[in-house]
Amino acid sequence: MSSQLAYRLGDGAPVTIDSARAIWTAVAREVLEEVSRTSSVAHSELARQVQQRSGVYTRMPASEWLPAVLAGLGDAELTARLRADAPHKATRAKTSASQRPRAEPAAPKRQESPPAICPTCFVQLPASGRCDTCA
Repeated sequence: MSSQLAYRLGDGAPVTIDSARAIWTAVAREVLEEVSRTSSVAHSELARQVQQRSGVYTRMPASEWLPAVLAGLGDAELTARLRADAPHKATRAKTSASQRPRAEPAAPKRQESPPAICPTCFVQLPASGRCDTCA
């Protein structure tokens, strides 16, 4: 693997992936030890906290680097405190109802003013504004 897959946030200096895994493993242990025995933490939350606390980041998805970090813990009791992430709405299978084409939203209605009325004969005025009867 390339040595520039991980970097320090402060100065952007590259960190070898082996060094990053060692740092992330130590921080993951701290995070999981803080979680009580009766609660759990999601994989994505653990990945976010590990990178934030360590200051070592990567652009790789957590699904590529987190399993190696968890394997490095070697503690089944700690890894048991992890729970799967909730599925995102975008990744769920679409139902047949959501696949129908959607209608265009209706344009907002204009507020029409009342028609102009001739003050003499009380007939609606044409667009010219002059009464055809009185003129």
